[in-house]
Amino acid sequence: MSGFSQRREALVRLLQIGAPTVQALSDALGVSVATVRRDLATLAEEGIVARTYGGATLLQRAEPTFDFRTRVAAAAKRRIAETAFDTLDGASTIFLDAGTTISAFAEKLALMQDRLNGLVVVTQSHRVAAILANIAPIELFQLGGRYRANSEGVFGPLAEQTIEAFRFDKIFLGADCVSSEFGLGETTLEQVRLKEVAIQRTRATVVLADASKFHDQPLPFWARLPMGASLITDDASEVLREQYRIAGFTLLA
Repeated sequence: MSGFSQRREALVRLLQIGAPTVQALSDALGVSVATVRRDLATLAEEGIVARTYGGATLLQRAEPTFDFRTRVAAAAKRRIAETAFDTLDGASTIFLDAGTTISAFAEKLALMQDRLNGLVVVTQSHRVAAILANIAPIELFQLGGRYRANSEGVFGPLAEQTIEAFRFDKIFLGADCVSSEFGLGETTLEQVRLKEVAIQRTRATVVLADASKFHDQPLPFWARLPMGASLITDDASEVLREQYRIAGFTLLA
C-alpha cells in the first residue's frame, strides 16, 4: 500500500477539523511539506479538495458525508472487513458500531450469510441495519436515540440505555482516530459514551480502522480500550505492532 493511501483519510479528516495549511498538515502527519503538497495535488485532481494559498480546503463545506467517506480508502476497508469476518470465532451476539469501515464489515456479513447460523446483531447504525435487514441467518436489533446524519447512527441516553439490555460475545468498533495511549478518538462526547457502554457489555473488543486512523489527531473526546482488545487494520509496520503489543493490545493487518 502506498504512503498516500495510508494518509488519505487522515488528510481529509484534518482538513475537516481545521488544519488547512500545508505546514499544519505536515506537523500532524509527521511527513515533509513536499509530501503534503503532492498529496493535496492528488486530492485536488480527484475533486476532493481545492488548493488555496499555502494549503487546501474541502470542496464540501460541511463535515464530509457518509457516502463521501465511504469512497475514501474503500479497498482498505474491504480488506479489514475480510479479516474481521475471520475473527467471529463462533460469536452468537455482536454489536456493530456506526462508520464506513463497520459498514464494509456488515456488507461482508451479508455476502457470507451462508456461513452464519443464528447470529444476533445489535447496531446503532442505520446503514448497517439496511445492509443486514433481509439476511435470514441474522436477528437484527436497531438501537433508538438521537440520529446523527453524518454517521448515519443514533446516539445519546436512549441508545446507551437500550444497549445495556444486551451481553455481547464481541463488539466491533470504528473511530476517527486510534491511539495506543488514549484509545479511540471521536468528535463528539456522545460517540465516545456509547462506545464505553458497549465495551462494558462485551467479552471481547475489536476495533476496525484503516492505516490512516493511526496518525495522531487533535480530537477532543476519547474512549479508553480495555486490555486485550484487538485492532484490525490494512497495513501496519512492525514498530507499530510492537507499540500496541507493549500497550496490551493485538494489532492485526
